[in-house]
Amino acid sequence: MPLSAETAVPVEPGSAPLTRREMLALLPEVPGWTLENGRLWRRFSFRTVGEAAAFINLVIEIGSKSGANHFPDIVLSQYRHVDVLWYNYACGGLTRTDFILAAKLSGLTAKKGLFR
Repeated sequence: MPLSAETAVPVEPGSAPLTRREMLALLPEVPGWTLENGRLWRRFSFRTVGEAAAFINLVIEIGSKSGANHFPDIVLSQYRHVDVLWYNYACGGLTRTDFILAAKLSGLTAKKGLFR
């Protein structure tokens, strides 16, 4: 089953984060995402600030509706670039939920035609 079809679950504080080996095994399932300083990172670029804002709202919607109520760090720069950084502060690292939500975000972004 692809990651985007899995259900994201809340992570309890103190849960063990993924090992480096586990992260590297999941990385091919989220094309375009990279591991940066212990976070799952991707930059999305848009033509206008309106498109970037619509995308940010999509990110929030995915986190809200996921069942995990989990949100990434989001950075808007130069009015049209949005960096998304998944990380789980409850366990101090990345979890499967981070990869699931990254996959869901990539899939919805492509489906809605937001990403340029």
